[in-house]
Amino acid sequence: MFVTCGVDIIEIDRIKSSIEELGEHFLNKIYTKKEIEYCESKKAQKYQHYAARFAAKEAIFKALSQNIDDKYSICWKDFEVLNDEKGRPYVQLNRVNTENIENIDISISHCKQYAIANVTILCKYTFRDKPQMDIKLFDSHSHLNDEKFDEDRDKLINEIIKNDNFEFVTAGYNLESSKKAIEISNKYKNIYATCGISPNDIPQNEDELWKELKEIEDLAENNKEKVVAIGEIGLDYYWNSENKDIQKRVFIEQIKIANRLNLPIVIHTRDAVTDTLQVLKENEVIKKGVFHCCPQNRELIKEAVKLGFYISFAGPITFKNSKNAIEMINLVPNDKILIETDSPYLAPEPVRGTRNNPSNVKFVARKIADAKNMSLEDIAKITRENTYRIFEI
Repeated sequence: MFVTCGVDIIEIDRIKSSIEELGEHFLNKIYTKKEIEYCESKKAQKYQHYAARFAAKEAIFKALSQNIDDKYSICWKDFEVLNDEKGRPYVQLNRVNTENIENIDISISHCKQYAIANVTILCKYTFRDKPQMDIKLFDSHSHLNDEKFDEDRDKLINEIIKNDNFEFVTAGYNLESSKKAIEISNKYKNIYATCGISPNDIPQNEDELWKELKEIEDLAENNKEKVVAIGEIGLDYYWNSENKDIQKRVFIEQIKIANRLNLPIVIHTRDAVTDTLQVLKENEVIKKGVFHCCPQNRELIKEAVKLGFYISFAGPITFKNSKNAIEMINLVPNDKILIETDSPYLAPEPVRGTRNNPSNVKFVARKIADAKNMSLEDIAKITRENTYRIFEI
């Protein structure tokens, strides 16, 4: 949803003078028959009511102007301000496409000298973000292999991809989830997979760890048509700060796997910016990769881009407490930016708190479009092409 507002204040004497000087010509240009009848019924206070409606029309125009395709084609009488049985004002839109409008709230008042109107309009989307069939989105990182999707996975996927305008990657984070990601991707042409062992899923047993790493490499090598990267891999000192050395070893070993298979990597990093960058600087990643759900960290983003990596943003950039999101978004060149959901986690505004799914990537794209002052269509195209490029799809 998108909220837009308009406020206007006007001197009552200005409207009174216009009516007295221009008469019906002015009235019939600005007001509908119903509005004129209502205002005339107020007798001694009719000018206050005419002025209040004039201010309301101005406020409505201000609120709607960015959501009207051709704002110069509308006229004053297309915004009709009426009153219900209890005298409360409401807006009737004539010759205006209301498909995008969810609700209009209006308040009007007047004193001896001025009339004031305040309009709030709840829209389904901004005009520039109007849904179009040719907008194709690519969620570069999701977890449809998560058990939270077990009950309705196929139904959800079929609903998302029904118009063939959606693609996404489902990412592995341990051996079993990697197998599941590949299984899902093999069922749908629009879905790709990654496989890897995340820093939060490292087996405790040394022998088991090396066995799983070998299986991850075999999985990727035997499913080249669908596996587009090794990941998610990296460092996480937020959840696991006791095994930093092991995390680094596993991270580096999977970089080697990616290099042997000529694949990029998908990086998970949390509270480990310095060490993550150090590993990447000391260990060449031939096909580079993506910082998935990239932390909003200035140093990380600048250094990652310098190293040739892509930055993928997820739901947190839409959160109301995300103070530096716009700055972080604009640190990323257009040719290095991706979008993702990390679903079922981190649902973006305005669906925060629900089970996330790939279709919600549109809210991430919209936030980036607003931050970069670009259209949703342009951001969808840019991020899709970037995803194709890094994953060689």
